[in-house]
Amino acid sequence: MKRILSMALVGAGILFCAVHALAQSYPSRPVHVIVPYAAGASGDMLARVVGAKLAETWGQQFVVENKAGAAGTFGASIVAKSAPDGYTLLVGTDAQMAISPHIQKNLPYDPEEFTPIIQAAMIEFVLSAHPSIPANTLPELVAHLKANPGRYSYGTPGIGSSAHLAMEWFKSTAGVDILHVPYRGSSQLMPDLISGVIQFSYTGLPQTMPVVAAGKLKAIAIGSAKRLAAAPNVPTISETYPGFEANASWNYFAPKGLPQEIALKLNQEINRILTLPDVGGRLGQQGLISVGGPSEVLRDRMRSDFEKWGRVVRQVGLQTE
Repeated sequence: MKRILSMALVGAGILFCAVHALAQSYPSRPVHVIVPYAAGASGDMLARVVGAKLAETWGQQFVVENKAGAAGTFGASIVAKSAPDGYTLLVGTDAQMAISPHIQKNLPYDPEEFTPIIQAAMIEFVLSAHPSIPANTLPELVAHLKANPGRYSYGTPGIGSSAHLAMEWFKSTAGVDILHVPYRGSSQLMPDLISGVIQFSYTGLPQTMPVVAAGKLKAIAIGSAKRLAAAPNVPTISETYPGFEANASWNYFAPKGLPQEIALKLNQEINRILTLPDVGGRLGQQGLISVGGPSEVLRDRMRSDFEKWGRVVRQVGLQTE
C-alpha cells in the first residue's frame, strides 16, 4: 500500500513538473487567436493590439483569424474543438456564452467547454436612427413606431448577437414592432443604415458616433446604465425604461482543460498589457473600456449574464433556431 501511495505521489510530482515546464516554455510556437466576427469589429482591433504586445513579450506571433458567422458561434465552435494547450484562443463576447445557449437548439458547443482567461474590455452601444425618421428623442421614437407598426427595420451583427437581444428587449419593453435584419457584422450593416435600407441599429459607440457627428445618423439613446463622457448629451434608454442596460464584454477564452499555469500566465500578461498607456489610448479611441482582473471576474460575469439573457429570451419569446 505504501509503495502504491509512493508511486502515486511520484507520478503526481512528475505531472506537476511537466505542466510547470510547459507553462514556463509557453508559447513556443505561433498562437492562433480566433475572433468570431468580421474584420473591423472592436474585438478584432482589441485582439490585434493585445496580440502585438504579447508577441513583443514572448517572441511568438499571435495570429488573429476572423471566423464570422452564426452570431459568433462558428468561430467559438472552432476553439471549443481545439487542443487545450494555449495555442488556440477565442476573443469573444457575451453572445457566445450567455445568449446563444438560450436560443440555439443545436449549439455546436457547451459554454462549459471553455476556460475563461480574462474579461479584457467593455463596449457600450447606441440606438441610432436614419435621419429620415421624424423623432429625436426616445419617447418621440416610441410614439412614431407605435403609430407605424411593422413599417421599419433594424440591423444587427446576427441572430443571437448582443445587439439582437438588446433590440428585442427594447421592442418588448416599449411595445413596438420593428423587423429584424441580421448581417454578418456591424461593418456590413452600417452602409445600409446610412443609406436608409434599414432605419435603426444598436451598434457600438465608437462605430456610431462619428457617423452621427457627420449628420448621417441620429443618436437616440445609449444602452449604458448612466450617461457617458464620450456622448454626454445622449440620454440612456434607462432614463425612459428603468433597469434597461445592455452592453457587451470582449473576453479571452481557451478550450476546456487548459493547464492552470498557462491560463494564469496569459491572464497576468494581458492584465499588464491593458494598463499600458498606448494600449489604453488605442482602445479608448474605439470606445472600449479596459477591464482586466482575475479570471474569476469573467466567470462571474458569464454566469450573471447567462441568467440575465435567459430572462430576456423568455420575456421576448424568442424562438430557438
